[in-house]
Amino acid sequence: MPNENTVVELTARAEYDTDWHVYIDDPDRGPLGYCTGVGPDEPFDSGAATRVLQKNGWRVTGPWTQTPPSAPAPYTATVTLDR
Repeated sequence: MPNENTVVELTARAEYDTDWHVYIDDPDRGPLGYCTGVGPDEPFDSGAATRVLQKNGWRVTGPWTQTPPSAPAPYTATVTLDR
């Protein structure tokens, strides 16, 4: 029986502290955070966020979306990881 890959679909959150980071709550590996390399005091760069996720094995499958001010993060996107 061949190994079947499982595709995990999760939400990535882009948040700003001293610079922009992307966070994913992975059910198997726990909370993950990646620095986008953008900041300080620079606007969100969806290209940089996508590149850092791709470098770490994630695939961004939808657009980065700006969320309402009451949301936990200002930008989110759907991401997948093949397991």
